[in-house]
Amino acid sequence: MLATGLAIGAASVMRTGIGCLQLWSERLPALLALEREAPAGRAKSSRSEEQFRDELIAIARESSEIALRELRRGLVDLDSFTRPDEPPAARSTRPYKAKQ
Repeated sequence: MLATGLAIGAASVMRTGIGCLQLWSERLPALLALEREAPAGRAKSSRSEEQFRDELIAIARESSEIALRELRRGLVDLDSFTRPDEPPAARSTRPYKAKQ
């Protein structure tokens, strides 16, 4: 079970890394364009900096969503690969009542 957990963990890390790289490769040109469009004047520069900041935070949020999604997927995979093939046991009943 330990080897399976390590393999699934490594696969989850790889999927997370690939997903984040794809996200950054798609969104980086827009970030660079915002950086180049920043004018020399301070008043307009702050607006461009705000857009850059908002875009950067949006990418960070999307990256965290990718990581959480892949973590959940890894847990589901680990559960399905390590679950026994036996049918679930019948629910046991208590021969007595705990409280009346």
